Amino acid sequence: MEVKFNPNQLKKARLMRGLSMAELANKSSLSRESISKYEQGVTKPRGDSILKLANALQFPTIFFGKSDTTIPMGTIFFRSQAASTNKLRKMQKIRLDFAAQSIRYISDYIKLPQLTIPDTVNLEIEEISNKIIQRKAFEVREIWHLGNGPIKNLTNTMEANGIIITETTMHNEKMDAVSTWANGRPIIALTDNNESVMRRRFNLAHELGHILLHASIENVFDLNNNEYKNLLEKQANQFASNLLMPDNAFIDYLTSTSMSFFRQAKLYWNVSIGALVYRANSLHLLSENQYLYLQKQISANHWRKHEIDDEKLAQEHPIIFKKALNMLLNVNLVSKQDLKMTLGFPVEDLETIFGMSFADDVHSYNEPHLKIIK
Repeated sequence: MEVKFNPNQLKKARLMRGLSMAELANKSSLSRESISKYEQGVTKPRGDSILKLANALQFPTIFFGKSDTTIPMGTIFFRSQAASTNKLRKMQKIRLDFAAQSIRYISDYIKLPQLTIPDTVNLEIEEISNKIIQRKAFEVREIWHLGNGPIKNLTNTMEANGIIITETTMHNEKMDAVSTWANGRPIIALTDNNESVMRRRFNLAHELGHILLHASIENVFDLNNNEYKNLLEKQANQFASNLLMPDNAFIDYLTSTSMSFFRQAKLYWNVSIGALVYRANSLHLLSENQYLYLQKQISANHWRKHEIDDEKLAQEHPIIFKKALNMLLNVNLVSKQDLKMTLGFPVEDLETIFGMSFADDVHSYNEPHLKIIK
């Protein structure tokens, strides 16, 4: 019997694991030439070779026989595009595709929250002014009925307004959030890099800035110089600051410029001390000496990535995938086994996307049902 095999699925699995053909050959005890021919579709691997590839890549064998299911996406924005490598971007892009496929699966059964966002800006980067950015952040707060105070849970607020947020199995400190459009919705994939709740919230707001401000960008990496790329990031950062700390409310709140006050403000606004200082400086609430002094304190305390009091706020997690799947499981519309067979993803990725264990479903099918009669 001929084994089903799709060469594109092998390449996708290899890229997601961040392996070259030579590295996969070494891990699978197959030749690089064989793997090259498999990916080109020149030859098909036999069953034992597929098992070796599956074991080396930690993918279920069923994945390699799936037809092409890549979902069309819009421009992909990488939160740490300057630091991330092409290999890392490919790894996270495939995980983003996995999340998009999972949403499409759920959407066949469940009506997701309506997408409620302002109109996107369709201007060239240099035409986007500070006033436009400020206005767009205000519009988000207005249509989401957030008022002028701190946003309690940004992750779930964004989900409630139709933005898809997913966690991924990507473990890399050089990669933060990734965003794009898929299935007619913005989708943001988060990297497991041990980030603080404040950093995650700012990353989400930053990605929302890209989604709303930079609809005219076809490919970030086609921009011909770093000046444009830096401006792109600066605009998204400004949007995030405006969204999380609106002007008037933040100005009224800031009654001191001491570090002890900024520590209190961190727990009130749910943003990092670094973001608070940046916001205060952008609103001209700090003198140059005050700003430099606070920056030196942040550096001296090694607070650029992790800060004091980070542990006092619980991390935010998306719930849309877990809630949707639980609804389907409770009414027996689907099973976890159905999901595993349909999507074909590694169990680790399914568990991360859907926020639940899939191990308890392993033996739930094709078992004899016995009954004591005496």
